[in-house]
Amino acid sequence: MNTTGFFETFFNNAKYNGIIIMDTKGIIININDAFHVRFGYAAEDLEGKSFAGLFTEEDKKTNKPEIELQTVLTEGSANDENYLMHKDGNKVWVTGESVLIENKEENTFVVKVVHNIHAQKQLERFLLQSHEFIDTVFDSIDESALLLLDSSLRIIKSNKTFVEMFELKQPVSQGDRLSDINNSFWQRTDVKQEAINFLVRHTGEPKTFHIQSNPGEFKKFSLQGKLIEGIPGAERKLLIMIKRIS
Repeated sequence: MNTTGFFETFFNNAKYNGIIIMDTKGIIININDAFHVRFGYAAEDLEGKSFAGLFTEEDKKTNKPEIELQTVLTEGSANDENYLMHKDGNKVWVTGESVLIENKEENTFVVKVVHNIHAQKQLERFLLQSHEFIDTVFDSIDESALLLLDSSLRIIKSNKTFVEMFELKQPVSQGDRLSDINNSFWQRTDVKQEAINFLVRHTGEPKTFHIQSNPGEFKKFSLQGKLIEGIPGAERKLLIMIKRIS
């Protein structure tokens, strides 16, 4: 397999994941179109500049860019979830991973993949502050399917993307169990167990699941959960985010 061609295709065709290529000193060499669309910078705005310029002043004071880069160089990769400065000056909450790429024929590079999760973060904060749910806010998130559960794993709410992703004829009803969702994926014991795990651990790394859609054909989903804890004594809620990978 020609991995160079594979990376070029991923770099050029990615729509939701911004990609930064930089040298081992953190100097930006190139960005993809998705990074430009999501964060406003053109390639010429960043080429030759340190990636540290994309961090907030608060993160710079705690040497977060330097720590992240050093982790990549010593361990081969680094995960992050923090603010990234949009070109317009606004702070955007992002998550991503930086990976050290060593090519014997060329130089060594660091590839940083960045995903905008600002809308999800705003929703999480909203859930912490309010017991009421504004439909327009919840449904404005269209990159991920969202499922909000109570501490008994009964459904409180889902968004439009959830209905579309799992090809449901109508939205799920409040109070239903996961097994009541009219899709075989949510009736699987391993999926329910993962939801329980999220409830116990409070958070966790995304878990990948495969669903057979047609004979010999599979859909691939990434599922991640976060526990929402509001006022002490109030019932906890579990927010599950599902992304279609392929």
